[in-house]
Amino acid sequence: MSSKLHQDLYVGVIVIGVSIFLFVKTQGLIEEAARYPQGLLVLFTLFGIFIILKGIKKTKLLREGEELKYDGDEAPLNMKLLKSPLITVAIVVVYVWLLSFIGFFPATILFMASYLGYMQVRSWKAYAFTIVGLNLFIYLVFVMQLNVQLPAGIFFE
Repeated sequence: MSSKLHQDLYVGVIVIGVSIFLFVKTQGLIEEAARYPQGLLVLFTLFGIFIILKGIKKTKLLREGEELKYDGDEAPLNMKLLKSPLITVAIVVVYVWLLSFIGFFPATILFMASYLGYMQVRSWKAYAFTIVGLNLFIYLVFVMQLNVQLPAGIFFE
């Protein structure tokens, strides 16, 4: 008997773990503001439970020696398949970390430039229009119209 677990079990546990973590984070919000994200997180948790239930069935089939058929884009997880999402997550983590040091706009410029570079965008026009357009839109809508205080960073406080 194989001790192999289907990947859906891991995915379901991660989904439920993230849901619980974020649900706990919503406890600091006022009740009216927390209600909607908490509802979405409960729904997200239910989806995680469904994924785990399907993963249990698939694990049982794997242990019985049956070959699983994957539909559409679904495929067994491997490092080749996970490489792009993990690099994207790493870029986002660095971006969030930079927000507190250099502020929103410089960090966003670096984030967009690095992500566009990772996605192999070669046109300087695409870089310019995307970076300038996004920052201009955020400045006009959030800073000017909505008076949102964006992170200034410890260097610019």
